[in-house]
Amino acid sequence: MHFNPLTKPLVHVVLDRPRIAGNIGAIVRLCAGTSAVLHVCGPLLFEQNDRTKWRAGLDYFAGARVHFHHDVFRCLELLGKDPWIIEIGGTKAPWDMTFAQGDVVVFGPETDSVRAELCEKYRERILTLPHAGPVRSLNLAQCAAVVVFDAMRQLTA
Repeated sequence: MHFNPLTKPLVHVVLDRPRIAGNIGAIVRLCAGTSAVLHVCGPLLFEQNDRTKWRAGLDYFAGARVHFHHDVFRCLELLGKDPWIIEIGGTKAPWDMTFAQGDVVVFGPETDSVRAELCEKYRERILTLPHAGPVRSLNLAQCAAVVVFDAMRQLTA
């Protein structure tokens, strides 16, 4: 199944306070290729107009739906759906649940966790990407890719 970018998105990828422009660029590219919508929630710690920091997005910004928000709470209010939270310590993986087209998935910053208020409010909706190696966490762009492609697998089966 091919997702038409003018219809309801595959999923909404919400990044709360991302810190590495290259990760955002890679996720822009991911979203452009999967009909997902990206929501980047500030504050950002780098200049948005510095093209060298966005190079992972290449020329895919033109084909991606990217929205910038002052904070994650306002973004979620505008989207109007209970989000899935991707965070270390959850008991379910994304492939243990069923995605619906247009679901909202929140990722925290590279150097911190998803906000405690969100984890508390949506504690039944926390998903974890398991990893067995000697790392504290996985890369933000890699996590987004795993979740988006699992949603695509589920929704196109």
